[in-house]
Amino acid sequence: MIVAIMIILVAVIATSLTYSIIYKLKKGPVIASAIVTLAAGILLPHFFPEKGMLLATVATAGSYAAMVSKEKFPKIVDMIFVGVLCGIIFMLTQDVFVGVGGRLGSIAAISCFSWLGIKKIKSKILK
Repeated sequence: MIVAIMIILVAVIATSLTYSIIYKLKKGPVIASAIVTLAAGILLPHFFPEKGMLLATVATAGSYAAMVSKEKFPKIVDMIFVGVLCGIIFMLTQDVFVGVGGRLGSIAAISCFSWLGIKKIKSKILK
């Protein structure tokens, strides 16, 4: 249970931080994702020896999820929800396609598409 909360929290922080670096600090998405991924890869294994590598992997997926258009995700709150979805999807697919390229990017894309779908359904219902 604690690990699940940590996974979701790390995903939310990574998506929000990457999004902020892109749009508040005006850095590109590749640089922003690289900064977050590098920091997570160095810090999380140090502070959490048992689960740090797992959490760094989650942060990487979260940083990929934040590499989105501001037109589709105009607010930081969008990244919070995308981060929650990213963490949940990561946990659900933890043993799927291990070692296969594109896994983290797929998790990121599914998280973004899911949040876009939820927003679209919400807008249709509240019309």
